[in-house]
Amino acid sequence: MEIMLKYLAWPVVALLFAGIFVFVFRKSLRELILHITSIDKSGVKTTTSNLEAQQEERKKEAVQELLSVIDSSVALQGIEKRIKAELEAKDLETKGDTITVLIKRSAALIMLLQFEQTHNVIFGSQIFLLKKLNEVAGQGKPREFVVSHFEGIKKLFPKELGTWDIEHYQSFLLNKLLITIDNNIYHITNLGVEYLIWIARNGREENKPF
Repeated sequence: MEIMLKYLAWPVVALLFAGIFVFVFRKSLRELILHITSIDKSGVKTTTSNLEAQQEERKKEAVQELLSVIDSSVALQGIEKRIKAELEAKDLETKGDTITVLIKRSAALIMLLQFEQTHNVIFGSQIFLLKKLNEVAGQGKPREFVVSHFEGIKKLFPKELGTWDIEHYQSFLLNKLLITIDNNIYHITNLGVEYLIWIARNGREENKPF
Protein backbone atom coordinates (compact mmCIF):
# COMPACT_ATOMS: atom_id res chain seq x y z
CA MET A 1 0.00 0.00 0.00
CA GLU A 2 2.80 2.42 0.87
CA ILE A 3 4.48 1.59 -2.43
CA MET A 4 1.28 2.46 -4.35
CA LEU A 5 0.97 5.80 -2.54
CA LYS A 6 4.61 6.51 -3.30
CA TYR A 7 4.08 6.02 -7.03
CA LEU A 8 0.75 7.89 -7.01
CA ALA A 9 2.27 10.96 -5.30
CA TRP A 10 4.04 12.42 -8.34
CA PRO A 11 1.00 12.23 -10.69
CA VAL A 12 -1.15 13.91 -8.04
CA VAL A 13 1.40 16.66 -7.46
CA ALA A 14 1.76 17.20 -11.22
CA LEU A 15 -2.00 17.46 -11.64
CA LEU A 16 -2.17 19.88 -8.70
CA PHE A 17 0.44 22.18 -10.23
CA ALA A 18 -1.25 21.92 -13.62
CA GLY A 19 -4.52 22.97 -12.04
CA ILE A 20 -2.89 25.97 -10.34
CA PHE A 21 -1.23 27.01 -13.63
CA VAL A 22 -4.52 26.85 -15.54
CA PHE A 23 -6.30 28.84 -12.82
CA VAL A 24 -3.66 31.60 -12.70
CA PHE A 25 -3.27 31.97 -16.46
CA ARG A 26 -6.83 31.12 -17.46
CA LYS A 27 -7.46 34.48 -19.17
CA SER A 28 -4.30 34.34 -21.24
CA LEU A 29 -4.94 30.69 -22.16
CA ARG A 30 -8.50 31.55 -23.16
CA GLU A 31 -7.24 34.34 -25.43
CA LEU A 32 -4.68 31.96 -26.95
CA ILE A 33 -7.21 29.20 -27.58
CA LEU A 34 -9.71 31.62 -29.18
CA HIS A 35 -7.10 32.82 -31.66
CA ILE A 36 -5.50 29.49 -32.65
CA THR A 37 -5.79 29.03 -36.43
CA SER A 38 -3.77 25.84 -36.84
CA ILE A 39 -1.43 23.39 -35.14
CA ASP A 40 1.27 21.63 -37.12
CA LYS A 41 4.89 20.49 -36.85
CA SER A 42 6.12 24.10 -36.83
CA GLY A 43 4.00 24.86 -33.79
CA VAL A 44 0.82 26.78 -32.94
CA LYS A 45 -0.32 29.58 -35.26
CA THR A 46 -2.63 32.31 -33.97
CA THR A 47 -4.28 35.47 -35.21
CA THR A 48 -3.62 38.89 -33.63
CA SER A 49 -5.60 39.34 -30.45
CA ASN A 50 -8.60 41.64 -30.70
CA LEU A 51 -7.48 43.11 -27.39
CA GLU A 52 -4.05 43.95 -28.81
CA ALA A 53 -5.63 45.49 -31.88
CA GLN A 54 -7.94 47.60 -29.73
CA GLN A 55 -5.04 48.74 -27.55
CA GLU A 56 -3.05 49.76 -30.62
CA GLU A 57 -6.06 51.66 -31.97
CA ARG A 58 -6.55 53.46 -28.65
CA LYS A 59 -2.86 54.39 -28.65
CA LYS A 60 -3.18 55.99 -32.10
CA GLU A 61 -6.34 57.85 -31.03
CA ALA A 62 -4.57 59.12 -27.91
CA VAL A 63 -1.70 60.46 -30.01
CA GLN A 64 -4.07 62.27 -32.38
CA GLU A 65 -6.02 63.69 -29.44
CA LEU A 66 -2.83 65.01 -27.87
CA LEU A 67 -1.67 66.55 -31.15
CA SER A 68 -5.05 68.26 -31.61
CA VAL A 69 -4.68 69.93 -28.20
CA ILE A 70 -1.45 71.60 -29.31
CA ASP A 71 -2.16 74.48 -31.68
CA SER A 72 -0.77 73.97 -35.17
CA SER A 73 -0.33 77.61 -36.17
CA VAL A 74 1.90 78.75 -39.02
CA ALA A 75 4.28 80.38 -36.53
CA LEU A 76 4.47 77.17 -34.50
CA GLN A 77 5.14 75.11 -37.61
CA GLY A 78 8.09 77.36 -38.39
CA ILE A 79 9.63 76.65 -34.98
CA GLU A 80 8.97 72.92 -35.43
CA LYS A 81 10.85 72.97 -38.73
CA ARG A 82 13.84 74.62 -37.06
CA ILE A 83 13.84 72.00 -34.28
CA LYS A 84 13.66 69.16 -36.82
CA ALA A 85 16.46 70.73 -38.86
CA GLU A 86 18.67 70.90 -35.77
CA LEU A 87 17.92 67.26 -34.90
CA GLU A 88 18.59 66.11 -38.47
CA ALA A 89 21.87 68.03 -38.51
CA LYS A 90 22.94 65.94 -35.51
CA ASP A 91 21.69 62.69 -37.15
CA LEU A 92 18.96 62.29 -34.54
CA GLU A 93 15.56 60.70 -35.12
CA THR A 94 12.70 63.03 -36.16
CA LYS A 95 9.93 60.54 -36.98
CA GLY A 96 7.43 58.62 -34.88
CA ASP A 97 4.36 59.57 -32.82
CA THR A 98 6.28 60.20 -29.59
CA ILE A 99 8.90 62.36 -31.28
CA THR A 100 6.23 64.33 -33.18
CA VAL A 101 4.42 65.15 -29.93
CA LEU A 102 7.66 66.11 -28.18
CA ILE A 103 8.72 68.39 -31.05
CA LYS A 104 5.33 70.13 -31.05
CA ARG A 105 5.40 70.60 -27.29
CA SER A 106 8.97 71.88 -27.44
CA ALA A 107 8.02 74.35 -30.18
CA ALA A 108 5.05 75.56 -28.13
CA LEU A 109 7.24 76.06 -25.05
CA ILE A 110 9.85 77.95 -27.08
CA MET A 111 7.16 80.25 -28.51
CA LEU A 112 5.60 80.88 -25.09
CA LEU A 113 9.01 81.67 -23.58
CA GLN A 114 9.67 84.08 -26.44
CA PHE A 115 6.32 85.80 -25.82
CA GLU A 116 7.05 86.15 -22.10
CA GLN A 117 10.47 87.68 -22.80
CA THR A 118 9.03 90.00 -25.44
CA HIS A 119 6.20 91.17 -23.22
CA ASN A 120 8.57 92.05 -20.39
CA VAL A 121 10.28 94.79 -22.43
CA ILE A 122 7.90 95.77 -25.26
CA PHE A 123 6.40 99.28 -25.25
CA GLY A 124 2.66 99.80 -25.04
CA SER A 125 2.86 101.89 -28.23
CA GLN A 126 4.54 99.00 -30.03
CA ILE A 127 1.68 96.69 -29.06
CA PHE A 128 -0.71 99.35 -30.38
CA LEU A 129 1.23 99.43 -33.66
CA LEU A 130 1.02 95.63 -33.95
CA LYS A 131 -2.74 95.79 -33.49
CA LYS A 132 -3.03 98.43 -36.20
CA LEU A 133 -0.96 96.30 -38.58
CA ASN A 134 -3.09 93.29 -37.69
CA GLU A 135 -6.20 95.19 -38.77
CA VAL A 136 -4.75 95.38 -42.29
CA ALA A 137 -2.98 92.01 -42.32
CA GLY A 138 -1.95 91.14 -45.86
CA GLN A 139 -2.17 94.77 -46.93
CA GLY A 140 0.12 96.49 -44.44
CA LYS A 141 0.75 100.12 -43.57
CA PRO A 142 3.11 102.57 -45.36
CA ARG A 143 6.23 103.87 -43.67
CA GLU A 144 4.61 107.31 -43.32
CA PHE A 145 2.00 105.86 -40.98
CA VAL A 146 4.60 104.19 -38.75
CA VAL A 147 6.79 107.32 -38.69
CA SER A 148 3.80 109.48 -37.75
CA HIS A 149 2.88 107.00 -34.99
CA PHE A 150 6.42 107.07 -33.62
CA GLU A 151 6.69 110.89 -33.71
CA GLY A 152 3.44 111.16 -31.76
CA ILE A 153 4.74 108.78 -29.06
CA LYS A 154 8.05 110.67 -28.95
CA LYS A 155 6.21 113.91 -28.22
CA LEU A 156 4.35 112.27 -25.35
CA PHE A 157 7.59 110.90 -23.86
CA PRO A 158 10.31 113.36 -24.89
CA LYS A 159 12.52 112.56 -21.92
CA GLU A 160 12.44 108.79 -22.37
CA LEU A 161 12.55 108.73 -26.20
CA GLY A 162 14.36 112.00 -26.86
CA THR A 163 17.39 110.39 -28.53
CA TRP A 164 15.43 107.69 -30.37
CA ASP A 165 14.68 107.61 -34.10
CA ILE A 166 12.29 105.43 -36.11
CA GLU A 167 15.04 102.90 -36.90
CA HIS A 168 15.76 102.41 -33.23
CA TYR A 169 12.04 102.15 -32.40
CA GLN A 170 11.22 99.54 -35.03
CA SER A 171 14.39 97.45 -34.59
CA PHE A 172 12.94 95.67 -31.55
CA LEU A 173 9.86 94.52 -33.49
CA LEU A 174 12.02 93.42 -36.41
CA ASN A 175 14.50 91.52 -34.25
CA LYS A 176 11.66 89.73 -32.46
CA LEU A 177 10.19 88.79 -35.86
CA LEU A 178 6.90 90.49 -35.02
CA ILE A 179 6.90 92.70 -38.11
CA THR A 180 8.47 92.73 -41.55
CA ILE A 181 9.09 95.54 -44.04
CA ASP A 182 8.64 95.10 -47.77
CA ASN A 183 9.17 98.11 -50.07
CA ASN A 184 8.51 100.51 -47.18
CA ILE A 185 5.27 98.69 -46.34
CA TYR A 186 5.06 97.40 -42.79
CA HIS A 187 3.37 94.02 -42.17
CA ILE A 188 2.65 92.02 -39.05
CA THR A 189 4.13 88.51 -39.16
CA ASN A 190 2.41 85.25 -38.26
CA LEU A 191 4.39 85.30 -35.02
CA GLY A 192 3.17 88.84 -34.38
CA VAL A 193 -0.44 87.70 -34.80
CA GLU A 194 0.17 84.78 -32.44
CA TYR A 195 1.66 87.19 -29.91
CA LEU A 196 -1.47 89.36 -29.97
CA ILE A 197 -3.63 86.24 -29.55
CA TRP A 198 -1.47 85.19 -26.61
CA ILE A 199 -1.95 88.61 -24.97
CA ALA A 200 -5.73 88.40 -25.39
CA ARG A 201 -6.04 84.79 -24.22
CA ASN A 202 -3.94 85.35 -21.12
CA GLY A 203 -5.26 88.79 -20.22
CA ARG A 204 -1.81 90.32 -20.35
CA GLU A 205 -1.40 94.05 -19.91
CA GLU A 206 -1.45 96.14 -23.09
CA ASN A 207 -1.20 99.63 -21.56
CA LYS A 208 2.51 99.37 -20.86
CA PRO A 209 4.81 102.44 -20.60
CA PHE A 210 5.70 104.45 -23.72
